[in-house]
Amino acid sequence: MDFRTFCWFLFTLVAFHSFKTINAVNKSTLCVAETAQSARKIHKYCSKLTFSPIQCIMDVDRFGCLRQIIMDKADFTVMEPEDLIALRNYNTYNILITNELRFQPTEAQVEIVAIAHKNVQHMWNLKGKRLCYPGFDIGNDITKVFLTYFENFIIPKKCHPDKTLFENRVYALSDHFEMACIAGPWASDTAFDYKLKSKYRNLCGACSNPAGCYSNDKYYGWEGALICLTDNVGDVAWIRLDQAKLHFKKFQKADIDDYRFLCLDGTTRPLNFNEPCTWISRPWPVIVAKSQKAMKITQIMNTTSSLDWQMILLQLMENYYINPTSVGLDAPDDYLRRFPNFLSANIRSGCRPSREVRWCLTSDIEKRKCNWLRDVSIAYGVEPTISCVQVSSRALCLAAIRKQRADVFMALPEELLMARKMGLRTIVRATTNTRQEMNRIAAVVMKNSTFKILKDLKGARASFTGYKSVGWNVFTMWLKNELGENQDCSDARTIANFFKDSCVLGWHSKEFPSNLYSLCKQGAEQAGDDLSAFEYLTSGRVDVAFVNLKVVEKKTKVGEFDHEKIDYRNANQVSKYRVLGSTWMNKTPYLLAWIAHGSIVAHENITNLRRQEIYSMLLEMDKLFGKSIDGRAPAFSLYDSYDGNPGVIFPVGTRVLELYGHQTLYKYKENSYDQIVDNIVKQEACSAANVWIPHLLEVVPLCVIVIVLS
Repeated sequence: MDFRTFCWFLFTLVAFHSFKTINAVNKSTLCVAETAQSARKIHKYCSKLTFSPIQCIMDVDRFGCLRQIIMDKADFTVMEPEDLIALRNYNTYNILITNELRFQPTEAQVEIVAIAHKNVQHMWNLKGKRLCYPGFDIGNDITKVFLTYFENFIIPKKCHPDKTLFENRVYALSDHFEMACIAGPWASDTAFDYKLKSKYRNLCGACSNPAGCYSNDKYYGWEGALICLTDNVGDVAWIRLDQAKLHFKKFQKADIDDYRFLCLDGTTRPLNFNEPCTWISRPWPVIVAKSQKAMKITQIMNTTSSLDWQMILLQLMENYYINPTSVGLDAPDDYLRRFPNFLSANIRSGCRPSREVRWCLTSDIEKRKCNWLRDVSIAYGVEPTISCVQVSSRALCLAAIRKQRADVFMALPEELLMARKMGLRTIVRATTNTRQEMNRIAAVVMKNSTFKILKDLKGARASFTGYKSVGWNVFTMWLKNELGENQDCSDARTIANFFKDSCVLGWHSKEFPSNLYSLCKQGAEQAGDDLSAFEYLTSGRVDVAFVNLKVVEKKTKVGEFDHEKIDYRNANQVSKYRVLGSTWMNKTPYLLAWIAHGSIVAHENITNLRRQEIYSMLLEMDKLFGKSIDGRAPAFSLYDSYDGNPGVIFPVGTRVLELYGHQTLYKYKENSYDQIVDNIVKQEACSAANVWIPHLLEVVPLCVIVIVLS
């Protein structure tokens, strides 16, 4: 290459780089909420926006995108109207509505009306009448706020202290109406659902199958409520206006005259669908933008040309055909006031005394995530509400629950035993639904080891991830139960007597027998490090490592572990590493324990009513903000990263919340760490002088009163 050619090449390169830089600076950044189902499509379309005025960034949920705008990392995103309710709590941020994303030529996406039989003279004439109701849970198109608006308007709020908030709602409906059909699920907890339906039978009495009251009932859903009304089963129906228009199209004028709109002012009006009595309406999804870029975003969205990048932009915003409609750069509150009663319906009075659930947290980022969770839960109708209580350490959170200064806390597995000793009890577990993602504690040996079962380890060398770690607790319990080892209060002496030498990571203390850390390297690794404990095995320093298989499997090759029963007569079946079981028989699983990622704990002395209320709240949050299964972008994500930080409040790998006492993987029912901890607490009967509390929880020695948990 000659000098002139080189100079031209260099000039072109610099010019191209400058063009890209200027182009990138002038671009507007769209934040897209990415799910596992939509990731491929999003990355595909975003890559096609190179020569457009738009560029993409991704976040895990819609509120993550909102924070991207607040932090000036994005310019605009798509939000649902309920999201704007939560946004009102952050009105210091300068954000405007630029466009609605309509897919029908109507002012509102959803309008809800009450239609009554002509025998209903006015709203206050409904006492003792029959109700046709779409259901308590009818899918994701609208929130509970729309369903409860009618009942909250006509029925005084009930706050009986011997009933949960939801049962108070059911009780109020049952007391006000002679009969109703409210088919489908009433509560996410099936046991609670059955209990309520058995107790308030009149609310299923008008269904086509009163005994079942299932979601396959003839009168379930919006259309079902209309059929219920026009079959003359009910006197009044709470329904969507668009569904009512379609339903009554097939009626003759004389038949339509038998029904009337029930209006908010208490009067009735003829069933003229050009002049409906709308009770509450739901806005369309909207584009929100920071104020400095709002006008530019409006211009981009209002452009009528059909360039490829514009079609791609619309595809990134929604899966269906949409028509971006300008709204004139409104603030969220001003925009929402256009829609009848949408704002007022979201202002709900609570019971006194408050039923709020105080969630204990230990860091600023946990507090921030909790505050967003609180606001979005209120906007989506989750009850009771939560309040976020921050303290300086995890130990203080456990103490706050014990002293009933907080209600719930997410305890990690290594904290579970101490939590039980402090009088706390698991309500739900944060877990997963696949075997590969389960935390599984096992005794791992090399393939050429002579050990066949756990009992053979007597006099061997071992590594543990820490004192009072899960593996330590599980193996100690096995020693005392299976071998009838000395029921000495000191589990340290029990382990020291069984193994010749060991390394218990993260602990060197004169209170320990010296052989428990005689094999530890100088400057040994911190407690809780499964890979370090496993490395002691692979380097030949110990004979067995008590580790979490989920962690070490990721560092080994496929097929290096043999998890099944091994026929020692056939050496070819033996892999590089083996897992020891308690017996050589096929009856006992080889896992020492399976462990949830974490446990939400509360004081054991809370009432069954309070426990049910907290559990129902958590289950509703899991349903609304847990793992997306329909591919739609979630408003908020409980389990994904928060502002790029994994494991905030909920441990990494959490996929679902599960009621304590129910196992997702029934194969491991007998090896549940929760049950093992229960047994440890039951068996320990040490005096105060012998009780030693590990430094991990930063509490002083105390006398532990052992309580048998149900």
